[in-house]
Amino acid sequence: MKDNAARMRQLTGMLLLILFITSCARLGLASDQSDIRNNATQLRLTIARFDQDRQKQLKNALEIAPDRVIQCKNSPETLLNCLTGPYHDLTRDAVILKPGVDNENATSTPLTDVRAAEDSYALYNDRMNKTNDLLSRAGLALYVPQRELTPDIDDLRKRILAYMQDRMADDLRYEKFFLVLWALGVLAAIFGGLYLYLRRFKG
Repeated sequence: MKDNAARMRQLTGMLLLILFITSCARLGLASDQSDIRNNATQLRLTIARFDQDRQKQLKNALEIAPDRVIQCKNSPETLLNCLTGPYHDLTRDAVILKPGVDNENATSTPLTDVRAAEDSYALYNDRMNKTNDLLSRAGLALYVPQRELTPDIDDLRKRILAYMQDRMADDLRYEKFFLVLWALGVLAAIFGGLYLYLRRFKG
């Protein structure tokens, strides 16, 4: 009896230790998730600020040479007509401030945050290239961003991949833990029933 009680205490202690370690791993993942989402948000805000600088460059160009004729799409146009016509999208905000989700009631995740940052950067980069192409045709100063954002995007991609891998490994550990817990519970029920049966039989 005493041996069985001691073994049960040891088993309970081991299960609690495993649960504690697993919970600590979950807390680490939650911290990584928060960092990734914060970095993605900061990157989108940086892209928004850079895009505003790009628009200011276009505004300055229009103030300097609105009537300068350039090749716009398939025909010559003034810079003003080009930016209010075929290239009117260059004066619009290129940044997605909120991550998109498939369901209105769904909440965003680190993956949707990173995708929003990638989409924002791709749109910003495309419009920056078109802006500099037009400014070059007009013989005006090009827009030069404060710094290159590609390394930030690459780092964010690496972090979300590492997070997804860690999340999958952690989920697998959780499944194994509950499977072992279920098996131990079944064994405990079986041996407990046998013990009660034998005790009753001996009595």
